[in-house]
Amino acid sequence: MDLWSKYPEIASELQLVEKTIKENVHSKNRLLNSITEELVVSGGKRLRPAFVILSAKFGEYDEQKAIKLAGAIEILHTATLVHDDVIDRSKLRRGRMTVSEKYGIDMAIYTGDFLFTKAIMLLSGNVSLDNLEILARGIKTICEGEVSQFQDKFNLDVSILSYLKRISRKTAVMFGAACALGADLSKCSEDIKKNLVKFGLYYGIAFQIKDDLNNIISDVGTSGKPVSSDFMEGVITIPVIYALKQNKDARDVMEKLIGKRNGMTLDDVRTVTDIVKESGGIDSSFKLLKKYVDRGINALEAIPDNPYKDIFYDLIISLQ
Repeated sequence: MDLWSKYPEIASELQLVEKTIKENVHSKNRLLNSITEELVVSGGKRLRPAFVILSAKFGEYDEQKAIKLAGAIEILHTATLVHDDVIDRSKLRRGRMTVSEKYGIDMAIYTGDFLFTKAIMLLSGNVSLDNLEILARGIKTICEGEVSQFQDKFNLDVSILSYLKRISRKTAVMFGAACALGADLSKCSEDIKKNLVKFGLYYGIAFQIKDDLNNIISDVGTSGKPVSSDFMEGVITIPVIYALKQNKDARDVMEKLIGKRNGMTLDDVRTVTDIVKESGGIDSSFKLLKKYVDRGINALEAIPDNPYKDIFYDLIISLQ
């Protein structure tokens, strides 16, 4: 939440979102309540709810409805993360043990389902059917993106286009949906709504590229998960795709390593990291990241000026 200290108005509204989330994930079951409380505390940056609030401020702002909508989108996002960690067999998330690692796969599935239900309950009666449809489409698209990622596991032939389609579905769609929900709620003009949604989608793509870069170049203390953990899990991300494209010798080494499946060692992971760096995979990925940052800025430039537009600008620039 330190990210929002520069923007006191948004920070104070996100505190209300936090309160809404806590109130709406409560369970009478002690174990479930304990798990959801841990998830709320481990929070993250609350970007998606902030995007709802910021987008809603481009029209007739209704704080009460915007806060509830922002809380619901974050609860939905948390549910998808809990289920993701089961599928990816992830041990860590934001530097903490995942629900599946700490409480077992069964409990993680129940928790994710519980959170989905709680989000829908929060939405019912608070939003229009159009808004519900935006969210439903978003969740459907995320599921399709996750299935695409699952199908492409351990596949070194993933193209740049396939990767971009996957992250558009898996990550960008929720940022786009957050902007659409906020704009729709505050009755923004179609033109403003269209450009806010474009901005959300471009931001989401840039955000995921940056996350995938961090997975290669950061350590566990910075990223909250082990370096190159994506490759160990068989998820082929953009730095690896570029390395394979730009260095023919890289393929032989990576094929041997990926052939080990879940038997990769830390030395194997270091080898992958070194190959990616030496093959220009990092530099090429940063160029692609800048391309989507620039597209996001162009979408913002088509929207009338206000202080909230400046915050969006700061957020996307900070990804570079």
